[in-house]
This record gives sequence, structure tokens and C-alpha cells, in this order.
Amino acid sequence: MTRRIVVGIDGSQHSGNALEWAVARARLGGEQLELISAYSVAPALDFYSYHALADSQPIDWYAEHSQQVLEAAATRVRELAPELACTLTPARGHAANLLATASEGADVVVVGRRGLGRAASALLGSVSNRLTVEAKCPVVVVGDGELPTRGPIVVGVDGSEFGTSALRYALGEAALRRTTVRAVAAYDFLSQVYRIDAELTERIRKEAEAQAAETITCAAEEARWADPAAVGVAEVVVEGPPAEAILAHAGDAQLVVVGTHGKGIVRRVLMGSVSRQVLHDADRPVAVVDHRGD
Repeated sequence: MTRRIVVGIDGSQHSGNALEWAVARARLGGEQLELISAYSVAPALDFYSYHALADSQPIDWYAEHSQQVLEAAATRVRELAPELACTLTPARGHAANLLATASEGADVVVVGRRGLGRAASALLGSVSNRLTVEAKCPVVVVGDGELPTRGPIVVGVDGSEFGTSALRYALGEAALRRTTVRAVAAYDFLSQVYRIDAELTERIRKEAEAQAAETITCAAEEARWADPAAVGVAEVVVEGPPAEAILAHAGDAQLVVVGTHGKGIVRRVLMGSVSRQVLHDADRPVAVVDHRGD
């Protein structure tokens, strides 16, 4: 099966950054690019006294526009890496649905953090948000920040199978990029303990720190079974909320990796709060890895 990287293209700045990241990544791993642009026609609305007419353009216009956006993206690919194979797929439907379908068998799906939606400045984009839950392979979300090519791969590890999958992905990326992994495990227990007994507090702190360190060690051992390549792993154990700990140690990272979920009860329903916060606040590309995407 041909290795491929799927890229969502919609003409936005974030989409352009996602394309540039995908090109650089494909040059490292030898994958071909599949560029997908979704189009649809909004229906006319007549809700009580509120009227909103759909654009008068026929569906062929949207299809042609989508093709033009893809051809512009393909031109950019040829400028950056003329050796890369690149296919263009304009398709009618919701972008998240189309990209989730295309993710079957793909190495990774790359999208912009936000697209051309009206609420782009307020919320994590609906496409990137849905894909992190529905895609059948890792999803890399790229914003409008820098696209560093140096620095470690920073990954959050929490003892869950999702954290181990994230570490396994980080190890693979680090081997490909010839860099190191910085595995971050956080413990945040003092919100549940009164600071009235200094000796007890210190004992609990040490136990929590030891458990977090063991989590990193066990996850690293488990993740390496499929990848014997020697990749340096720096273990970082931090007291505090996990998302804040990951972001605090990602200032020099070229990629941040998180699992879709942690140990939360509703982990199969929604993307976890840690991965959501990292996606929202990170100023560099973030890879979100589900346990199914091992």
C-alpha cells in the first residue's frame, strides 16, 4: 500500500501552513500527498421572519472553485518539492467527514487549526476538532505560528494506552527527524490535599513524583518494542496541570504530541481536556494520536 499524507485544503492561511508542514514531512518519510478540498452549498433559510438566501452560484461553480484552490496548492507543492507525488481530490460534502474517510490507511492527516469559518478567531475549528476524534490515523493540527525544523519532539505521557501510543508516535517522528524526545508527565495532587502537614505533603509529593517517573519509564519501554531505533528520551516530571506542564516544556519543540484522551471517564465520547487545551494554546504543530492509530 502506498504511504500517503492527507492534507485538508480550503484556501485559509492555516491551511497553507498545514500544506507546508505536510510537504516537509513527506520529504522526510517519502510519502505521497493527497490534497482534499471539500465544497457544499448552504441551503436557503426561512425561519419565522428571518430570511437568508443561499448563494446564487450553481454547484458546478463550487466544484470549479475547489479545483482551483487545489491546483494552487499543487503549484506550491511543486515549488517546494517537485519530486513529491501529489493527487488532488475535490469532493462535495463536509470536510471533516471527507477527511475522516480518507484517513483510513493514511499515515497522517494534516489540517489547519482553523479554516475560513466566521468564528475562526474564537474557537478551535470544527474540522480539526472533529478529526481528532474521528480520524483513523494520527492528526497533525497546524496553526499560524512558526514551523520549526529543529528541537525535540515533546510528548505528554499519563499512563494510559493513549499516552503510550502518543509516545510511540513521538519516537518514530524523532527517529525520522534525527532528534530526541522529551516525555512530560505531570502530577497535580495538592488540589486534593490540605497543606497542613508538611511531612505528609512532602511524602505524598515524592510518591506522586516517583509514580509519574515510573509512568514515563514503563511507557517508553512499551513503546519501544516496535521500534528498536535508539532515540534519546529525556524524562520530565512536573507538578501541576498536565496541559500547562506540556506547554511549558514545548517552547523549543518542533512538534508536540498528545493522546486524544487520558484516563478520563468519558474518554471515548469527547476529545480529552488536556489534548484540547494543548491544541488551543500551542504555538507550534500538534499531533493528536488515538490508541487506534498505533
